Amino acid sequence: MAPEVTRSQPYNEKCDVFSFGIILNELITGEYPYVETEYGPFQIASGVCGQEKLRPALPKKDGQIMKELIHLILLSWNENPSIRPSFAKIASTLKRIQSQPFESIPI
Repeated sequence: MAPEVTRSQPYNEKCDVFSFGIILNELITGEYPYVETEYGPFQIASGVCGQEKLRPALPKKDGQIMKELIHLILLSWNENPSIRPSFAKIASTLKRIQSQPFESIPI
């Protein structure tokens, strides 16, 4: 859940972009978000929007494609919604990444 949602601020596309970043990270790592913590749901929500800026652990895989995906995840998680990419930008980035030569990514 985007930090601004936990603060009861207006909901918009950028909130969904934040959630997309969380899901993309989960797909790449194969792990549920925040499993590395012992936090409950309230603590996670507080950590996401608090000083801590809690985010799930990033993938620990190498390669140019992975670097680009991690960059996209980090942009999507940005605390400032205006810095998060639009879904049009996300789609064009993913299409560009998809057109690159295949890299073997161990899962």
